[in-house]
Amino acid sequence: MVILNHGAIPDRTDYILDHSKPNPLPVMIADAKKLQAAGCDYIVIPCNTAHYFYDEIQKNVDIPIINIIEETVKYAIKTVPGLKTLGILATEGTIKSGAYERVADKYSIECKLPDDEDKKSLMNIIYGEVKAGEKVDIFEFMRIIGNMKKQGCDAVILGCTELSIIDKDFSLSKKDSKIIDSMEVLARRSIELCGKKIKE
Repeated sequence: MVILNHGAIPDRTDYILDHSKPNPLPVMIADAKKLQAAGCDYIVIPCNTAHYFYDEIQKNVDIPIINIIEETVKYAIKTVPGLKTLGILATEGTIKSGAYERVADKYSIECKLPDDEDKKSLMNIIYGEVKAGEKVDIFEFMRIIGNMKKQGCDAVILGCTELSIIDKDFSLSKKDSKIIDSMEVLARRSIELCGKKIKE
């Protein structure tokens, strides 16, 4: 396994919301080429928002990039019987990109997003709590998930790395199979594609 941890990549959401901000794409392409040169068989980008740039990065390398959004939607279809509607909890950048909607539409799955009040609260949880290293208001987070279920969502996707940290800390997806952690899905699929067995 080759890990390239490049913390100086410009913020993906900032650029998606405002194209006058620094563009992270050239750095991500350069990093993908480094991984290819290092002999990797696959590339994994553990950031949902970065998949806004997926097609452009993939065009620039000859090895496959495992698509976290595609794999998460397929996992939801596989594990949630009768799935028709997915709730998406993610950054503003991922939401604006419509990445989950485009993939889900291929499988005739509808996506729903939090309302404005819950979206504002979710951004505070992501940026004001998890990223800032502050204590997470788990009751508020579960309230948001509950609201998505009330909207008729058959499953709710945690489509952000920071939300995956909450899942790990509170074992949400282990307690409720209809809460799907995109990072967990990506890790499992990466292990499978490398021909290894998953230790449950």
